Amino acid sequence: MNSLEPRPTGRSALVGWLLPFLCVSAALIAHWALSVPPGPLPPPVVKEAPPKPSPTPAAGGDEDDDKDKDGFEPFTAPRAAGLLVQLHAAYDGVAFKAEPTFDAWSVAHRPLITQIITATRLQAFKGMVPSPSVSTSNVECHTIRCRFTLSSSKQEDLQLLLDALAGLQLDGAPLWHTWKPDDIAEEPAKRANAKPRMRTQVLVSFARDLPKVDQIALKSGAPLKPATITPVKVPGPSASAPTPSPSTSSTANPLGPGGATTGPRPSTAHPTPAQPSSTAQPSSSVPGSTPGAKPPSHSP
Repeated sequence: MNSLEPRPTGRSALVGWLLPFLCVSAALIAHWALSVPPGPLPPPVVKEAPPKPSPTPAAGGDEDDDKDKDGFEPFTAPRAAGLLVQLHAAYDGVAFKAEPTFDAWSVAHRPLITQIITATRLQAFKGMVPSPSVSTSNVECHTIRCRFTLSSSKQEDLQLLLDALAGLQLDGAPLWHTWKPDDIAEEPAKRANAKPRMRTQVLVSFARDLPKVDQIALKSGAPLKPATITPVKVPGPSASAPTPSPSTSSTANPLGPGGATTGPRPSTAHPTPAQPSSTAQPSSSVPGSTPGAKPPSHSP
C-alpha cells in the first residue's frame, strides 16, 4: 500500500486487524478437533530409573577397602624436626578448636596421652594408702597439640599429678613443647547431693612425635615405667641323678602289699647231702630181677 493513499477506516480496518487472530484461532480449533481424542486423558506414565549396578569388590582388595574406610595410613614414623618447628609456629598462637586435625597423628597420640598419664599417676602416688583417685577424660588431639581433662575429689591430689606431669623428661630434655594447664576449679555437679570434685583442663604439645613410654622419666630421674623383673627359674633335679623306680623299691622289700611275695625268695637253709630216693628199689640178689645187677658169684 502506498503511504500516500489514505488508510482504510471503518469495518474494513476492523476486519484487517481481526483476520490474523481469527486464522490462528481456527487453526487451534482444527488441531484440537483432529488430534485430541474425546474423553478424559490417560494418567501420565512414570518412568522408573534404571537400577544402579552394585560395585563388585576387586579380588584381593581387602587392604584397599580398609584404607578407604580409614581414609589415612597409620602414623608410624616421627615427623622431621624442621616440620615440627613450622607447625608450632603456625598453630601455637591459634585457638585449639581452630587447629585442623591430622587424623593419623591424632589416632596415634590419643592413647599415648592416656598411657603417659596412667604411668605418671602410678609413680607419683606410689606407696600412698589409700591411693588417690584422679581420672582422665576428654582426650583430644589435632595436628600438633592435645588437650585432656583431669578431675579428682581432692585438689592437692590433682596438683600433685599436675606437677609430676609437668616435669616429665625424654632423653634428658623436657617431654612437652607446650604445657598450659587451666586453673583448678570445682566441677559442676552432675546430680543432686553429689560430692564436689575438682578439675582442670591441660593443653600440651610434644617436643617429639611418638615418644616411647619406657624412655620417659620423672623430673627426679626415676623411669616412668620401671623395667619388669624377670623371675629367676629354680633349676629342677638333674636328669643324670638316679631316681628310685617302682621296680627298685619292690626288690628292696621282697614282700609286697598284704605280704604277698612279688619275687623269688632265696632260701636260707643249709644244703643237705643228697638222700636216696624213696622210690629207688634196693638191689636184688635174684638174677634178672634188676637190669644191670651183678650176678651172684659161684663157688667152684
